[in-house]
Amino acid sequence: MKFAIFLSLMLWAAVSLYAQKKEEPLKEPPPIERVFATEPLSSEQLAGLIARTDPHTYLIDVRTPAEFKSGAIPTAINIPYDVIENNLPTQDRSARIVVYCRTGNRSAIAKAKLEALGFTQVNNFGGIDNWEGKLVRR
Repeated sequence: MKFAIFLSLMLWAAVSLYAQKKEEPLKEPPPIERVFATEPLSSEQLAGLIARTDPHTYLIDVRTPAEFKSGAIPTAINIPYDVIENNLPTQDRSARIVVYCRTGNRSAIAKAKLEALGFTQVNNFGGIDNWEGKLVRR
């Protein structure tokens, strides 16, 4: 008898909690402009940036020239991470710059170097394996 009372109380509590739970509306992700330098881009977001052909957005492959020639994301330019501070893609410190490498380590270093030079809109896309599109051989 005690078990039946206990079970019915537990069932009542569960139903009460479920009834009180309000479903939150789905939130739209923030516009890419607001989170560009703070959150990793998805492959789809990067593809959208590439499609815009914005002259103030630069896609930089920071791998070695040999790695770059073996396959790169379309529109990318090759500036190895260890020389990027001496080979800037632009002097415009507010330009959007997306960096990537093989695994994300070298691109993290490149991002830090660019930010130390005053660039404010640098995104580390991470590794080339994050790209879901076709690669271009150079």
